[in-house]
Amino acid sequence: MIKKLYLYIGLILLSVNIVNGNLFSLFSYIRQRDNINKISPEKFNICKPLQNKLEDYTYNFNANISVSILDESGDFIVDINGDIPRIPASNQKILSSAFSLDTLGPYYTLKTSLKEINDGSLYIEASGDPDFDKSHLEELINDLNSTNHNPTLKLPIIIKTSNTKNWWPASWSYADRKEEYGAPITKYSIASNSSINALNNPIDNFIYELENTLRKNNLSKKYFVKAVNEEYPIDYISTIKVINSAPLYILLNLVNSESHNFTSEVIFRHSINDWSHDFPNLQYSNWINEQNFNSENFIFADASGLSRKNRVTTYGLSQFLRRMKLNRFSDYYFSSFSILGVRGSLANVNAPVNLKGRILAKSGRLNDVRSVSGFILGEEKIFSIIVNNMDNSTRHIMKILSIVDNTDNCN
Repeated sequence: MIKKLYLYIGLILLSVNIVNGNLFSLFSYIRQRDNINKISPEKFNICKPLQNKLEDYTYNFNANISVSILDESGDFIVDINGDIPRIPASNQKILSSAFSLDTLGPYYTLKTSLKEINDGSLYIEASGDPDFDKSHLEELINDLNSTNHNPTLKLPIIIKTSNTKNWWPASWSYADRKEEYGAPITKYSIASNSSINALNNPIDNFIYELENTLRKNNLSKKYFVKAVNEEYPIDYISTIKVINSAPLYILLNLVNSESHNFTSEVIFRHSINDWSHDFPNLQYSNWINEQNFNSENFIFADASGLSRKNRVTTYGLSQFLRRMKLNRFSDYYFSSFSILGVRGSLANVNAPVNLKGRILAKSGRLNDVRSVSGFILGEEKIFSIIVNNMDNSTRHIMKILSIVDNTDNCN
């Protein structure tokens, strides 16, 4: 997965040429640095020809869709049900990933450490690295054969268990918890706690793989795995080995471009320093309010958007994206989004040729839910579109974006 992540970074640079400089222009555009509280407030200056075209197109499914579009000056030029709370699916990551980036910084890493306790015992401290796999277990214990200790004494390698009720956000459905995208969120994890489907017990799996690794390296006569309660006090005297994840700005590509739920939930928990999955979280809510946009009627039930209890408005999301242009880490943030027809979750979407390479956005998808929010490159427009309770709605979102792109005259 790490190689895949670095490939994404290369694709970002490559896409500068693909979109004829538009992406680079956007990054210049979003480098504006100003106090977010001084940003000019959005106002409604509806583009009547465009509004009328979109109202005509969405007439038969108006109750199911919300559309908000801002122009370069911050005016709402389109508003269709923009203030109605909708299920955002993975557009929820637009908010939670911004919070994580702003809180932790782009170079934050998730660490897995092997530590020595004063009695010679060892302790593995994990942090939910989404790329940690069996090869990293090998690397973690690689030097233990050279460790000197009483050969007649078998020492424990300690890991901490966690309460199973904290493995998933409470509002995730039991059906989703069985799928790869609904894998349990734990500090001790191998390959994001999933293979084809979600692992049923990630702690048991970690212990199993660790014991196998010890046997494979002829260490099972020296060490055994001991699981203790997460409240168990541990005083270590030294750190033997540390394995770092990719930095956060690379992990964000997994979160926003690939829409990886496990990574989204893990880095959010690092941001609030709490793995209990309790929502709403006060620290997160306060940060959202500090961004000075209309988050009225927003409901936060998880970080990834898998919960159907989340609610946002397209009015608020489009405002939030405008605020993020002023964020100190805006370049890292927006470079993690998908590009229509080029990379991420929007790479293979059936879309008009003239839009491919020109939509920088975050997509979201659940059964009967589709959402896309981001930028039309070269048009200096910010948009948010969410459809609930309707099948096959991606084509409608693409059609709406095409109408917007082909409507220049607002007189």
